[in-house]
Amino acid sequence: MSKFSVGLIISVIVLGNVITSILLLRDSGPVGDLASVHDWRAAAAAQREAIDALRKEVGRLSVDVASVLSPSTVTVDPAEGKGIDLAARFDEVIQRLEALEKSIAAKDDASDELAVLELRKKLQEQYRAEDGFAIAEELLAQGKFAAGGNGILTFLESHPDHPDAQDLMRRARDAFQQSGNLDKALWLHGEIMKKFPEHRGGDLHLLALLEKRMKKLDDAMNHFNESVDLASTDQDRMKRLLSRAELVQERDGDAAGLEAYRELERLARAAGVELADEAGKRADRIEERLANR
Repeated sequence: MSKFSVGLIISVIVLGNVITSILLLRDSGPVGDLASVHDWRAAAAAQREAIDALRKEVGRLSVDVASVLSPSTVTVDPAEGKGIDLAARFDEVIQRLEALEKSIAAKDDASDELAVLELRKKLQEQYRAEDGFAIAEELLAQGKFAAGGNGILTFLESHPDHPDAQDLMRRARDAFQQSGNLDKALWLHGEIMKKFPEHRGGDLHLLALLEKRMKKLDDAMNHFNESVDLASTDQDRMKRLLSRAELVQERDGDAAGLEAYRELERLARAAGVELADEAGKRADRIEERLANR
């Protein structure tokens, strides 16, 4: 048998190993639970090691064959057929290996996605347990505000009449604010106001503060005004008027803000509320700034 025939046989063996790897990979995909995903990923890792070995073997063979055969095209005797380009044949093997590697990478991505879905499903089940809110609270303590807020909402879906439902809803709202998801915080605050209307005055103030942060300034002004009218004590009323004065300055400028702070200073002094001094200081700073323009 010629040296070329030996090289060709070895090439066929390599290709056979590649095809076998493809078939094994096809038959060993994830089928259900998380353990099977882990097992399949371990199998995929073993396949990658086999591919690396095949790649090295192909490289070695290409060097060996090239050292004893012509550098480009080798023609065997007529009984063995026409001329064959060994380099092209080895390139084909390499291309098949690369295609297999891409296939494994795609399957790895799919297994990662499946693992995430499985973990999310298990976490949802834990949230819905009797003490599921404790898991969400732990996430909040770790600064994972979005995950913790969503965990609380999942718990409340299964326990809508929990005695701490109002407090939990407010904690979830605050978590969404801290995570920067203001739209979800605004939606949840609306749900709180519908479910617990007895706190409308204070909740209108909080709603206006959230809307101010979201640059919904006209909506915020309307809700500040309504919250002031519903204040049950002079302290609460002055506090809400201070928030309103801040919005007036932001929306309408320093001149309007100065007027709002001076009015608050007058009302607070008449009511004997300490906020009078704070309102006066802010008004003084605005006057100084206007004088220096």
